[in-house]
Formats: sequence, structure tokens, C-alpha cells
Amino acid sequence: MIDKHSDNWKNLPLWLKWCFSLNFLVAQPARRTARRILIASHISGFLFCVMGLVSEAALAGGIIMLSNAYLFHLLTWQGDKLGIWYDSPDAVVS
Repeated sequence: MIDKHSDNWKNLPLWLKWCFSLNFLVAQPARRTARRILIASHISGFLFCVMGLVSEAALAGGIIMLSNAYLFHLLTWQGDKLGIWYDSPDAVVS
């Protein structure tokens, strides 16, 4: 979860606050949720890229899913770097 009362959160630029809020579509996203989305996006992206050998549309979908996974990785990295998560960076993915 993001601690919106911490000094780190208050010091973030507005565009980065929007980035966190819009990407998770919840008021208090957890780091664990971002990790699950990242893993699911990578798996589906690679599967769609393999299916892209048969269908061009599947390849486009795979590239989009891989892009989504890398954007969530960037978002998680920013959250770790700026220290705005409630849960620890070593939280177990369940």
C-alpha cells in the first residue's frame, strides 16, 4: 500500500502521483499487486509472441502485454526508489 501521509508521497511531483493512481485504479495499491500484474503480463506476453508465429494479431497483443509488464516494472522500481509503499520490498508474492 502507498502511505499517502508520508513525506515521500507528499514530495512526489503531481504527474508521478497520477501515474501510481491511474495504473493501479485503486486508492491504495499494494506492491504485491504490481508484482502479480508484472508476472501475468510477462507470461501472457511471451505466450502471445509465440502464437505470433501463426497470427500477426497475436504478435501485436504479445508486444503490448510485454510493454505493459515493463511499465509495471518501472512503476514498482519507482515505488521502491521513492519509498512510498506500506509493505516491504521483499513481500512474498501470493
